[in-house]
Amino acid sequence: MSLVEAIGRFVVLERIGVGAHAAVYRAEDPVLDQLVALKVLSAQVAYDVDGRERFIKEARLMRRIDSPRTATIYDVAQLPDGRPYLVMELAERGTLDDRIEEIDQHHQRITVLDVRAVVAALGTALATIHDRGVVHRDIKPSNILIRPAPEGHPPDGHPGGVLLRGDDFVILADFGLAKALDSTRQVTAPAGTPAYMAPEQAAIGAPIDGRADIYAASAVIVELLERVVGHRDPRVAAVLARGMARNREDRHADARTWSQDLVAALDASLAPVTVTVPQTAAAPPPAVVPVLSYVPAPAIAARRTGFPGGPVLLAFLVAALIAVAVLLVLALAYTGDT
Repeated sequence: MSLVEAIGRFVVLERIGVGAHAAVYRAEDPVLDQLVALKVLSAQVAYDVDGRERFIKEARLMRRIDSPRTATIYDVAQLPDGRPYLVMELAERGTLDDRIEEIDQHHQRITVLDVRAVVAALGTALATIHDRGVVHRDIKPSNILIRPAPEGHPPDGHPGGVLLRGDDFVILADFGLAKALDSTRQVTAPAGTPAYMAPEQAAIGAPIDGRADIYAASAVIVELLERVVGHRDPRVAAVLARGMARNREDRHADARTWSQDLVAALDASLAPVTVTVPQTAAAPPPAVVPVLSYVPAPAIAARRTGFPGGPVLLAFLVAALIAVAVLLVLALAYTGDT
């Protein structure tokens, strides 16, 4: 049988992912009668000593974490041509990237509650790997996997959710760029996915820690919030701007704090706000108006458009002008009273 039909004793069903260094297959283990994921080192790097070592290191780091929040490693084996491959738990429900694509194709709407669920789950997953002394360095939607919640663990989904549904449970995958925090903490070569990569990941010799993952996670949430219709809130923007601060010292100290702050801001953005207008003879009574949520900071707009501007930044500026106008009206009303 060829490689596309079998890998070792495993019957290959389909290829579910491919990258510069490895391909991932959905396969069946006929001995244990279960579905697994097989990650096979690509032929291009098979004879590169550093590439092979990084591949094996990925398995070691995942075993070190040993958490429901990462895919379980069952074995490391070798093909007849000498290439190693990992036998891993199969995330049966795909990736967050798959869900985003599905939502876009069906013109569904993501809600603030959908984003909130992802923030809470991602914060927990990142805190878990950081507590085990590992920084991922490649957090992005395609590396955020979804499986049924394991026994004894609450699900991440919520009723009516379109991103995380029912008993969905988020796990992290692809630790090929991950680093142990007790090893060298300096960048020796640029690594990561540019759209989600913290600045220090591209700076040779720069120190790196879990705050690089907080930057990437914030970029993921920006991508989701862009799909929430009519959501503009400066409180949410402030948390995300901090999470994506260019200087890592200005970011949240840890993933739990990031998640808690962002969940609180999202919750606040859902609450109605009471605007009290100074009373005059013709003035209406106080009105309850919804908060206009998520106004992204300029740094976030720059990341999405490639330059410090674009339609998202325009929304920020328009909202700021409206806020100034409201304050001016209130000030004039107040001075008119006095």
